[in-house]
Amino acid sequence: MILLVYPPFCTPASPPYSIAKLYSALKANGAEAKAVDLNIEFHKRKYPLFQKYFQAFQKQYEKYADVSADYLKTTKEDYTSNNKMVSAGKNPELFDEMLELILKEKPYAAAFSIVYSSQAFYAFALLKALKEKGIKTVIGGHGVNTALKDIADFHLNNEMELLAFCGKKENLKEGMIDFSAFNLNDYFTPSVVLPMKTSSTCYYQQCAFCTHHNKSKYLEFPLSPIVEAIKNSKQKHVFLIDDMLPKKRILEIASAFKPLKISWMCQLKPTKGYDAETFRILGESGLKAVVWGVESGSDRILTLMKKGTNAKDVKSVLKAAHDNGIKNICYIMFGFPTETKEEFLQTIEFLKRNSENIDLASTSVFGLQKGTPIYETPSAFGITKIIETERTLLGPSIKYEASRGLSQEDAEELRKNYRKTLDKLNKYPKAMNFFREHLLLSV
Repeated sequence: MILLVYPPFCTPASPPYSIAKLYSALKANGAEAKAVDLNIEFHKRKYPLFQKYFQAFQKQYEKYADVSADYLKTTKEDYTSNNKMVSAGKNPELFDEMLELILKEKPYAAAFSIVYSSQAFYAFALLKALKEKGIKTVIGGHGVNTALKDIADFHLNNEMELLAFCGKKENLKEGMIDFSAFNLNDYFTPSVVLPMKTSSTCYYQQCAFCTHHNKSKYLEFPLSPIVEAIKNSKQKHVFLIDDMLPKKRILEIASAFKPLKISWMCQLKPTKGYDAETFRILGESGLKAVVWGVESGSDRILTLMKKGTNAKDVKSVLKAAHDNGIKNICYIMFGFPTETKEEFLQTIEFLKRNSENIDLASTSVFGLQKGTPIYETPSAFGITKIIETERTLLGPSIKYEASRGLSQEDAEELRKNYRKTLDKLNKYPKAMNFFREHLLLSV
């Protein structure tokens, strides 16, 4: 039996899609498999009072901002402390309990899905312990790094390779996503929000700062099995975790979802094709909220980012969505290389002018990542020097110098100075940028 493992630490608000997909593929093809979400197992043991509150927060909504702020502060400190333990060669909190959840299944192999870099530390400690006990280890996912590859026995890229590892190579069947391996009552939400994916990666793949797509081919999954999976789950809330979907596809999804009478949300790019009629159709299908990659209110910066959008169209999209009852969550990125203070303020003014149509603003400061177009051709973006510093269990820390514009430190300082202005945009507690499932359950 192969055991699929999802390690701490990440949001404990929904079951892990990656493990559900792997589990479904193995089960559909006759491979003996089980799954364990150690992330939720850690959180429910460590934070039972937070779990209790978040599972009923709608009854005490007035406390949400304070409780969620306390949760984020507490967990950030705890995650950092535990990661330092692992870096120092020590075991993190609740390690024996997490390891026992793996060992009691007596697997011949443990396969770790590592989606976020924040999972790398705890995963490293578990992989090391399993290796010492002679249990084969497999790793895969976007969060895999060199340190994890060095300690694990196998590094696989997808469910097809995992099936081959399990001896299943011919006449493979497509497995319908199945979340039955998890106790859905454990998650930190009043109602279950299912994460679902309808495509392999981002269809656009041109943003200069992004590496999520990993240069993979964009493929759209058949919708019938997805619809059946939602029906079988008997759940009424779905978050599409696709990186980005084109308008034609999102309308096909809306048509498939409408008979289900569910509430759902997704992530989209604010291009002018999203007009009032489109949002009327999407709203009637149950779409409640969209996370938009707005990024900037400066057309020069948007062009430099290769976003394929402009401020005028973004304004129109946000208004059309709002007018049709759909909530708008806006991702904003400050400090893109060569961005000036004037362009930073241009984005602030854009947000203020459109505040009526913005429900939540999620801001960040640009960070350079390996493998992105801007990393590969830095001079085209005004970057004159890249400085990489090695880290113990993560990839290198990357800093840079640009020929002009704000430094990362300048952008962060400006963002802090305008925190009150940014907070005024929010019609929902800003912690819902972290617990996006909670926002879906609040609209």
